[in-house]
Amino acid sequence: MGNWKPKEIIIHEKVGHDPVTKHILGQCKDIPVKYIDNGIPGNIIKLSKIVSKAGTSMLDKVLAGKKALYLSPATEVVDVFTMPDDRMVCPLFDRLKLASNGCFYKCDWCYLKLTYRAVFPFITIRLQYDRIKKKIQKKLNQAKTSVIFNSGELADSLSMDHLTKAAEAFIPWFGQTQKGYLYMLTKSENVDNLLTVKRHETNVSSKNIPRSKKT
Repeated sequence: MGNWKPKEIIIHEKVGHDPVTKHILGQCKDIPVKYIDNGIPGNIIKLSKIVSKAGTSMLDKVLAGKKALYLSPATEVVDVFTMPDDRMVCPLFDRLKLASNGCFYKCDWCYLKLTYRAVFPFITIRLQYDRIKKKIQKKLNQAKTSVIFNSGELADSLSMDHLTKAAEAFIPWFGQTQKGYLYMLTKSENVDNLLTVKRHETNVSSKNIPRSKKT
């Protein structure tokens, strides 16, 4: 799945010259590209030829959104994962939302198929990695204990790594932190970048979940 490409790319003007944007465009030379000066979901939907012309059913919108990729500035990248009641059974962690709104897989069981899809029917990748690292470091400076940053709670951590190069950018960086741990969850086989990147094992945790049958 390392060769996956979106069918459409929408780029926020603030990240038009970002190094990752340039890499993505280099990998997707045949893909239509549009630019937008804001991140308002409704405006992105209107600009998207694929999403705006999707069918009226929820499934139509979900499947269309899996083809549209939005490149966003580093806004709302880190927050604490909480639940409003006693359903919380996993350890507390911070969400590192490098990508969100699901992924291009079509796993029957995945809750991300519908999570946020009514408002954000497109895959989002957040760029400006230097700014994201500053946000993480600020969190670590304020923390009294170690902090786990989960990059796979709202999206697959590695399925788009051939485009985002996030593993290469963040794994060595986390290895140099004193209290930060990067937790990556994936269903993909897109692990080539993991095999070549230098990392400190104590600060990186990865988990591969077998991919279910696609719809």
